[in-house]
Amino acid sequence: MIDQARLGTYLQDHYAGSSAGIELFRRAADQQTDAVVRTALTAMAEKVEHERTVLAKYLAFVDAKPDPVKNAGAWVAEKLGRFKPNGELVRRSPLSDVLELEMLRIAVEGKGAGWRVLRALADEEPLFDVAELDALIADSEQQIKDLEDLRMDTARRVFRRPA
Repeated sequence: MIDQARLGTYLQDHYAGSSAGIELFRRAADQQTDAVVRTALTAMAEKVEHERTVLAKYLAFVDAKPDPVKNAGAWVAEKLGRFKPNGELVRRSPLSDVLELEMLRIAVEGKGAGWRVLRALADEEPLFDVAELDALIADSEQQIKDLEDLRMDTARRVFRRPA
């Protein structure tokens, strides 16, 4: 039998993380210097928004709701993450393109870990949709691959000396 209270807390953490992730995806997309990366991140942001609604559904399954305090904390943490030394004083550093892609990849890896936990519990919980969770896991694995490709292409561009 699943401990619904404990799982609810876990899902609240992932919900808050997805809220921060959406903010980071949107900001990174808006500020990317490469149009291909900007388009890819915009599409991923839309997927993460959909996934947050799926998380809300699973929260409801365990009689929990998004925690406004955790959501606010995640929102603040994402905003504070913007203030980092990046070698530039008055404009966006190209390093930010690389670092944001790294942060997004890490976030998506965490998201995928959450889907895998729910998938493991799906054998005990008939409300958990196995096919949906398998698709979410596959999506997160593809997003990790896509983010890694974008990150490495961006790093090659950013760390090359001008000719």
